[in-house]
Amino acid sequence: MNDNNFAGNAKKAIDFLGNEWIYECMGCSIAKGEIKIPGGTIYEGKHTILGADPEIPIPGFLIVNVKRHINSFSELTKEERMEVGNVIAHAERALKELGAIKEVTLVQEERSKHLHIWIFPTYDWMTEKFGKGITYLRYISVYAQENVNDNEIQNILEVIEKVKQYFKEHNIEE
Repeated sequence: MNDNNFAGNAKKAIDFLGNEWIYECMGCSIAKGEIKIPGGTIYEGKHTILGADPEIPIPGFLIVNVKRHINSFSELTKEERMEVGNVIAHAERALKELGAIKEVTLVQEERSKHLHIWIFPTYDWMTEKFGKGITYLRYISVYAQENVNDNEIQNILEVIEKVKQYFKEHNIEE
């Protein structure tokens, strides 16, 4: 079996800004600050880091990365679960209050070997081009990578700044 997601297998990625990374575990590298997320960290708590997805160029596509190297939501402590939940709730509220989206899809799978949760925004163009539902997330992601342009990157970076501002203005503990 050849699974490049197992720890110890050095991997390479290129973010949507063209930066190349070599890592063993992307989640751990982000948590240690070895990988700089495009647009920077939106929020960093005791247990989590929130940032834009580094590889899929979609405005508002955010990743909640758990700092501790665990594989499953069920492995989180109560304190970690509380923080993850608060980060997701605030991120989703921020994206909706920005007015560009009406709904998000949350995804967590254990194949990646480091717990992270996708906050995947739904835009009208996605539904019009691909339909609705989790089945289409891969197609949407590939389409976004193949059709990225400077205007879209600027839009992504602007959304990141707006979500950062939202987090500064709102208490995540509430």
